[in-house]
Amino acid sequence: MKEKIQKKVTREKDEEFAKGCNAHPCGGRMTDLGRSYFVEDKLEEAAHIGYKVVGPLLPTDRVFKPYEPAFAVVQVGSHQFKVSNGDCIYVEKLKYCEVNDKLILNKVLMAGSPTQTMIGRPILPEIAVHAVVEEHALDAKVIIFKKKRRKNYRRTKGHRQELTRLRITDVEGIEKPEAPPVGKTPKTAAKKVEKVAVAA
Repeated sequence: MKEKIQKKVTREKDEEFAKGCNAHPCGGRMTDLGRSYFVEDKLEEAAHIGYKVVGPLLPTDRVFKPYEPAFAVVQVGSHQFKVSNGDCIYVEKLKYCEVNDKLILNKVLMAGSPTQTMIGRPILPEIAVHAVVEEHALDAKVIIFKKKRRKNYRRTKGHRQELTRLRITDVEGIEKPEAPPVGKTPKTAAKKVEKVAVAA
């Protein structure tokens, strides 16, 4: 009985909030597979996981850069990844983003380059890792088999974990050494070997 009353009260509060909210065309409510979410809840949960959706990737955006010798250790959910720009990582499914969305991974635990290393306590707020969502996929099937001997009890179940593939585009906020111009290599002075006459 208490659950019914609580559901009714929360439903009424949600309807009142949706009427007064003009932040989104759908009245502040985002629908996903029959469930309803508020924009604030979505942002809060995404920040808790460790990412922020910036927006869709436009055809005019030039986010992919050549490799730079800088890395970062980011936390997404309960997993940690060491990434550089151009890397591809698989994380547990991020439910509030679509394919080709630009993300900022803001839980950076450590960042480094050939000239500098920074360690967070526990995170580095001034470092940001930019990424693009490439696809939502399923992992390989895992078979769960349970058995109790002599009891005629066997249960077989399969599971495929939902994953999101991210392409890292930039590690921002750490100083990187300047790359030499393409095609030109610095010339080193060749040492001349002098022959010394040995007196006999």
